Amino acid sequence: MLCLFIHRYRWGRQIRGDERGFLEKARVYKARRICLLTVEMPPSFQRDMGENAYDSFEMRKCRLPIRSPLDLATVLFMSIPRLVLARFEKPSAIYAYNQDPENVITGYLLKIILHRPLVIVYHHLLEDAFASLQVGIASRRQRGYGLASSIWRSIVPAVNRFSAIRADGHLALSKATRTDVAKSLGIHDCVVVGNGLDHEKFSESRRSQVFEAVFLGRLTPQKGIDILLKSWSIVRGKLPQAKLLLLGGGEKNNIETYRAMTRDLGIDDAVIFKGFVGDKELVELLNSSKVFVFPSRNEGFAQAVSQAMGCGLCCVLSNIPPLKDVYDDVAIFVPPDRPVELADAVLSVLADDGERVKLGARGRAHVQQFSWEKVVDKESDEISHAILNYGLARKRKLRNP
Repeated sequence: MLCLFIHRYRWGRQIRGDERGFLEKARVYKARRICLLTVEMPPSFQRDMGENAYDSFEMRKCRLPIRSPLDLATVLFMSIPRLVLARFEKPSAIYAYNQDPENVITGYLLKIILHRPLVIVYHHLLEDAFASLQVGIASRRQRGYGLASSIWRSIVPAVNRFSAIRADGHLALSKATRTDVAKSLGIHDCVVVGNGLDHEKFSESRRSQVFEAVFLGRLTPQKGIDILLKSWSIVRGKLPQAKLLLLGGGEKNNIETYRAMTRDLGIDDAVIFKGFVGDKELVELLNSSKVFVFPSRNEGFAQAVSQAMGCGLCCVLSNIPPLKDVYDDVAIFVPPDRPVELADAVLSVLADDGERVKLGARGRAHVQQFSWEKVVDKESDEISHAILNYGLARKRKLRNP
């Protein structure tokens, strides 16, 4: 199988659940003797993670994310040598590891060249990611863009939409994402495959809980870090010694912005920016915290939450459809962008040890069902169906040109 893993990963600054999930699944595919011929951006994700789960074909580095037709043309041009090589490998299917245009559009081009079915994994859909040209232009004009700029910026989402609709298999991480795919693309046969969890790694251990709360994820506006810091100033007013641990990397300007916020809010001594850490230290730090707080504005599945639950943490989450869908009965939910309500929820569970431990145990029991083997089982079934259906359709087309 030919995998398009044209990722945006940068060690210590950005590792998304998309990349982690692909590597976990690649391990399972390899154990089943299924070869993944993987086109990826340098540096190789598996090499930096000390793995050897797939056959890596590194393309030349180019700018991501794609924001214009010129960026898209550059990605396609840089990937051409690998696409030519892939033609001689005769893969059974083409697998786009997420919904980003660098993978979907390149995947559709490969489908045309190789005459193989294209399968896409949807993590979450951002606004206008698959907007038609007409809708994209109208949306940008309403936001104040000029006509030429609106047309230019709307081309990539429109081509992404065109390519995705012509894919042969559609997989989603959650029911909420499946609903978004149906709404945005009119695709109603998207199959939910979910996500897994490494239960041996992310497990509960008895440690001294030195942090009142912990966040895990990229430090970006999408994750609601601004709301978390505002809420922590309220928590600190009630609990002067309360410590918040932030785990995860981010762009330098974002981190500087959030550090400035802690100074402005008077909580710079209460918030620890730990940055990106390896998995062993990550598990230790999760187990050293009382509550996991995740005020994200947009998610697909949120592996960080399942990892925290695997460590037995009580979780306070944004009440957004994907998180509600996956973790409904085993977490406390707060409306997004509500720092006062978020602070109240955190203070409530910190004040009730019994309830906090009870919710943590329920979350840990809930994530025991998450298995990378089950995810690969579902993916393999759908990929097999896509291969079969594509082959039958191609034979009919050749018989009746």
